[in-house]
Amino acid sequence: MAISQLARMSLVLAGEHLRLGLDAIWAKQLAPSSHFAVLRGSLVYASQGSWILGPEERDERRERGLTVLTEMYEQREEHYRFLNGSQLQANDRARLREQQLWLSQRGAEVASARKTGASLILTDVIDAAADHAFADERSREAVRGMWLEMSAEAHVLGWSLFQRTSFGPRDRRAGVGEGKAPGSPEHVADPFLASYRLLKHGWSLFDRRCEAA
Repeated sequence: MAISQLARMSLVLAGEHLRLGLDAIWAKQLAPSSHFAVLRGSLVYASQGSWILGPEERDERRERGLTVLTEMYEQREEHYRFLNGSQLQANDRARLREQQLWLSQRGAEVASARKTGASLILTDVIDAAADHAFADERSREAVRGMWLEMSAEAHVLGWSLFQRTSFGPRDRRAGVGEGKAPGSPEHVADPFLASYRLLKHGWSLFDRRCEAA
């Protein structure tokens, strides 16, 4: 995969997640948790595309793209290892071995083309993309905060739901109160707009790099 196409795929998938989030808004089906998992996907993809395309130096953009490809191949290899330990028909196992061999060869080629052994760390990607896309520190910090908050949805921890919950008075006898966390445009607006602005920035970078090619 060409690095340009890897960046393009990231931006396309960011838009796909953003459109799904928008469809729910138009349908007036805002959820207190799942909506943010979708928007987090958009934020990550838009940041990854912007991160790859951000540097002015071509070699640095190439290295970042190869870093993402390395992670993709490593995750695919883990999936293949799982399949290898499952019950497969003989012809399916033969095809799996062919794919593993291909993946091993491609991984070696990518490794030989890289200049560093850096791993893909999404928090660093988000930070760098926010710094590149937004001139004001307030917007940068907002993106970082959203990334951390929406991680609760991605990892099924739920603590961010409490951030969006209003609590009523406690029952004096039971000591228990009711908490309500409805889906609301006010909660969705900030992560939606942040993802949109990052995606817009990424496509602008993509166009600029294509014009310079």
